[in-house]
Amino acid sequence: MSESPSLSSNFSAPDDDPLLKKRAGSRGWGVLSILLGIFALLSLFGQTWWICGGLGFLGCTLIIIHLNRHQTSPAVRYMAAGGLCMSLLIISYTPTRYYLHEDAIARQAALFGNDWIKNILAGKPSKALAALKHPETRFAEKHLQTFYLKTIEGQQELAQFKDKLLVKSLLRLNGRARSQFYDTESSRVQGSDQIITNVFSVSYLETPLKKKTFFIRLVLKHSVMKTGNGEWSILRYRGGVRPREGRYSKRDAVADHS
Repeated sequence: MSESPSLSSNFSAPDDDPLLKKRAGSRGWGVLSILLGIFALLSLFGQTWWICGGLGFLGCTLIIIHLNRHQTSPAVRYMAAGGLCMSLLIISYTPTRYYLHEDAIARQAALFGNDWIKNILAGKPSKALAALKHPETRFAEKHLQTFYLKTIEGQQELAQFKDKLLVKSLLRLNGRARSQFYDTESSRVQGSDQIITNVFSVSYLETPLKKKTFFIRLVLKHSVMKTGNGEWSILRYRGGVRPREGRYSKRDAVADHS
């Protein structure tokens, strides 16, 4: 009786193929790179999240280095490169957007504060007084004269404002002075608002040959309205101050005196 031929058992199941395992592992690195690139998108939520972009970029870089040491399919390399490019784009974009925004806010604060002083110097204290109010309750410019000059409440507010020492001093100059932005002392975020403290210089000729300069410190607030637009207002003002930095600061004045 002849024996039936036996089946060869010299083959491995597909799941035990080392090449397939290697390819599956490489594919996992590619997927991880994409996930790290997506993880870097958390940086868009603000400064405290910037570390997510850095970790995503670092992780993708390490994966690229690892894959370069092993033979992997082009698809996996494209996935890894995609994650790396995504994270690199994010860590480049978020700080740039932030600092451009900060620069724009600082410029607006300087312009608004200088205009506030110029309005008083030009004999328009009602416009300066309106800037002290919250943008949502502030009168439109065309209604300022009516409220502050023709209503009892408005007249009282304007009289009290004009009686302030700084306002009185600026009005006395009667347009003979020049104001300009000097320095930003601080900038901070308070909820959805931004608070900026700026110093402005006011110069005028005390005599035909003698120029005099004094400084005003303004605390300005940038508020985001319901419409999404930003509006400025003056929180506090003080005259006769010394800048904290520069040639007119107290520290430098003491040094020059000594």
